[in-house]
Amino acid sequence: MILKTLTLDHFRLYTNCTIDAHPQLNIIIGDNAQGKTSLIESLYVLGLTKSHKTSNDQTLIQKGSDFTKISGLFDFNEQTVQMDMIISKQGKKAKYNKIDYQRLSDYVGYLNVVMFAPEDLELIKGGPAERRRFLDLEIGQLSKAYLFQLNHYKRILKERNETLKLMQKQKLKDDTLLDVLTDQLVHYAEKIMTERNNFIGALNEKVSPIYQLLSDQGEIPSITYHPSIVNDLKQAYNKRKQLDIMSGTTTLGPHRDDIGFYFKDDSVKDVGSQGQIRSIALSLRLSMIDLLIQTKNQPPIVLLDDVLSELDRHRQKNLLNVLSQSAQIFMTTTDLDSIPSDTITNYALFEIEQGRIKRSEIHGRKTL
Repeated sequence: MILKTLTLDHFRLYTNCTIDAHPQLNIIIGDNAQGKTSLIESLYVLGLTKSHKTSNDQTLIQKGSDFTKISGLFDFNEQTVQMDMIISKQGKKAKYNKIDYQRLSDYVGYLNVVMFAPEDLELIKGGPAERRRFLDLEIGQLSKAYLFQLNHYKRILKERNETLKLMQKQKLKDDTLLDVLTDQLVHYAEKIMTERNNFIGALNEKVSPIYQLLSDQGEIPSITYHPSIVNDLKQAYNKRKQLDIMSGTTTLGPHRDDIGFYFKDDSVKDVGSQGQIRSIALSLRLSMIDLLIQTKNQPPIVLLDDVLSELDRHRQKNLLNVLSQSAQIFMTTTDLDSIPSDTITNYALFEIEQGRIKRSEIHGRKTL
């Protein structure tokens, strides 16, 4: 998909804003806190139905407004496609070509996006929740079946935890319901863990060569999946049954999984430099682009949030050269001089000031 037009209504700083996008490179420039990140964040929300920066959807709505609406017109297989995401106090509504989707999981996957952001360092340095979120968002773009399994798992997990709390307080003494819910949980947990393991395997094949392109370090990184259950799931849940009842929560399962990044046997989190961690995070995102092209037969839209300023000229050129071969790019920066001029010829420039387009320019060709 290639974005033609993006329209924002009451999204963060933007009361109303429309941009006509360049099919190759779009540079969004402006001072800090003017709305640059919000502009590309809106594309992320339009594709994945949630922000990469916050789990509270209400903060996306402009202060004083009851709703926000993000609309995009796209070129897809020589046809024009419209996508809309509306967020209000009542919840979220997604539309594809004006057709409402009752389940957001059915909508996710039409517009694939890959975001490069400073927060990506937390994938390696942060806690397991960040890495599980990465797994769920990225595998969800590749597989609607995974989203289906994950949604069912979360629903059953909630029911199981509620049952465990009743048993903890001795308001429920018969464990028949708990056993039924455990069987259902095992069914979906097995599928989720298989998908995650396959995904990490596919990532590993791509991350190492991409990392070598971005970094001149000799170390080769690898990714390892760390499920909280290694062998028989049903047996593991049964062994934890009394502990789960005592604690009133499910202590094993995909909601407790993690992934690790390593140089041989050493954890990157412990021994990696800031530059190495940044290169691995970039390699992960570039690998996702490859996987999406491989799976969907089309490139995602690539979002770069002030990423180039943290790279030296050599890595900037390598990154832009790799991306510009296939994907439509939206890039934020405070300073145009930070972008290697010899790598960009055809692009649109948008200068942002207080949630509005101060100026826009087209440089070079407007077609692919």
